[in-house]
Amino acid sequence: RGLVGSEMCIRDRNKHMQKTALLSYLLYEDGKITIDEISPKDRFGILYNNNTQFTSASVGKSLVSYVTGHAICEGYIDGVNSRLNDWPLIENTLYHDQKLIDLLNMAAGDQKVIDDNVGLIKTKRWYNSHPISSFVNRELKNTKKIKSTRYHYNGLVTNIIMNYVIHKSNGNFQKLLNKIFQEKAKIKNSVIFWKIRNSSKEKGNANNMFFATRYDYLRIAKAMLDDWQNDTCVGKYLKTIFDNRIEKENDKRRKEGKKVQWVQARGCLLYTSPSPRDLSTS
Repeated sequence: RGLVGSEMCIRDRNKHMQKTALLSYLLYEDGKITIDEISPKDRFGILYNNNTQFTSASVGKSLVSYVTGHAICEGYIDGVNSRLNDWPLIENTLYHDQKLIDLLNMAAGDQKVIDDNVGLIKTKRWYNSHPISSFVNRELKNTKKIKSTRYHYNGLVTNIIMNYVIHKSNGNFQKLLNKIFQEKAKIKNSVIFWKIRNSSKEKGNANNMFFATRYDYLRIAKAMLDDWQNDTCVGKYLKTIFDNRIEKENDKRRKEGKKVQWVQARGCLLYTSPSPRDLSTS
């Protein structure tokens, strides 16, 4: 039979390590790390090692959602159908009074305001470079959502969610993060959500840029999987947002037999070791 994408990635991982910008390759299966490779010294190893806290890129958006699930399970937010109508910061913007699930689905009707390639459409300002209050007073002021439930990928809506969770956690956001990452995932190094300098949480200074070491990313991923498989409160949240997901462009393309987009960049998007190793000892 032909190889599926993940099998080809495993087979060709040495080539990808030598020819692409792939930094880390971890494969965790049956309770063990079975493949563990890192970019060699003559590639990027001089800059990247097991202790490097590396940016998550768009995985940070998934981590914001995971934190949101814990906020719900801790009672800070009622549920995914809660409306964002108790946060003065975003009043008079299109995000006010929207259901949380619509923001999680990136179906906030903000297509005319934000583009993930250029930032805020009106000014081209980047959403990770300024606090929410700055956008509220300028690009988002008096905006209205368009009447569409279409999926519209962008990081601004994730930053709205992140700062809403901080607002709702009543000063306990750090405690919430510690419970997720230290107690549950059992990280070995610090992990970081980025904050805008010279701003404050009242102004919405947090964003979805996340930093962790390669093994801590794996620990967090395993915590997510454990939640799902054990049907914990957070696991039920993950299943709820999965069940309430909306159709995306690639879903439509598959139905129409067309080529899909953003399936695989150069290299393989897998963290995948010559010898099995227990994760807790890494």
